[in-house]
Amino acid sequence: MTKVPVTIVCAGGGGVGKTTSSAALAVALARTGARTLIVTVDPARRLAHAMGVEITEVVQPAHVEPAVEGKLFALMPEPRRSTPTFARVLFEGRPDDLARVMRNPVYATMADAAAGMHEIVSLILVAKAVEEGDYDYLVIDTAPSRNALDFVSYPGRLAVLFEGRAVTWLGSMARNVAEDDRGPGLFASVEKRVESMFARILNPRVLKDLAQLFADLALVKDRFARFARMSERMLLGERTRYVLVAAPTGSAQADVSFLARKLSKLNHRPAALVLNRSDQAEPGWLGTLGHAASGEEALDAAVAQVRLEYATRKRAGDKLAALFARELAGVPQVRMPTLESPDPVEIVRALATLMEPHLSVLARP
Repeated sequence: MTKVPVTIVCAGGGGVGKTTSSAALAVALARTGARTLIVTVDPARRLAHAMGVEITEVVQPAHVEPAVEGKLFALMPEPRRSTPTFARVLFEGRPDDLARVMRNPVYATMADAAAGMHEIVSLILVAKAVEEGDYDYLVIDTAPSRNALDFVSYPGRLAVLFEGRAVTWLGSMARNVAEDDRGPGLFASVEKRVESMFARILNPRVLKDLAQLFADLALVKDRFARFARMSERMLLGERTRYVLVAAPTGSAQADVSFLARKLSKLNHRPAALVLNRSDQAEPGWLGTLGHAASGEEALDAAVAQVRLEYATRKRAGDKLAALFARELAGVPQVRMPTLESPDPVEIVRALATLMEPHLSVLARP
């Protein structure tokens, strides 16, 4: 049986530092010597640069620092390539079948229009990577949205569909498609009233393409179902942890509250809350600067302004922490200070260092 890693799903609204936090958590875990795979469902070029990887459907070693070489890996699929990636993974080792599916116009239309297609493809890629690799931890960075956890239920639903009889039945019907002078009929084995019903909805050309698509999907339904069940185990299993990420923004509390309720419906609760930009004290360098600037009117004014900003951030962080302490009683909170740098790599490294003392809470096995 394939080893299932401890899976940490990071979710939160936009602009709260969720993706950077996910990357930092992965770095912190890799520093312990654990083989860690980070998957970003909604990849950002800036983060890819910070991780030293390309945005592609291939798992790559992440080059953040020497301490994580050979231990940290990243998967950042390109959303615009979801449709061909889906087919390539499922029809691996079947080049002729793959070519036929890729030419099928119904497949291209359905795949591009399907809600959550990129998330589904990402999960299939993750399941394949876990089968082929040996990871201790899997960190999943979700899209910045209240609907970010919708994909959690996708694998189970899709597995039921592909494990059931529907795809096989439709595939067997497709093999009976007959050509005549009028173009493709429907299925020789199906009663005329069924043919008439479909004909009223779809034209003959689309009908033939749809039939062929189901016939092709029937060839790989077991492979798809296996990947879907693996994804389900990783997202809803006993070794799954959900970390919600927030920051003192106008919508942060509402976003986290919404996601927590969604988790409850999935029989999960947050393992921890990461509160970014939630300063608990002003940095030591500010006091040193204040002493050095004493008596210099312009510098004193600048130091006073910075101190005011930190005091404001602390009040906002305290307020947010207090709200969540009441609403999500018993959920551990990990407060992170404001980090600023033009180099995203430096922010990821610094945040990873700050997270290290909290790994027992954020990623307990």
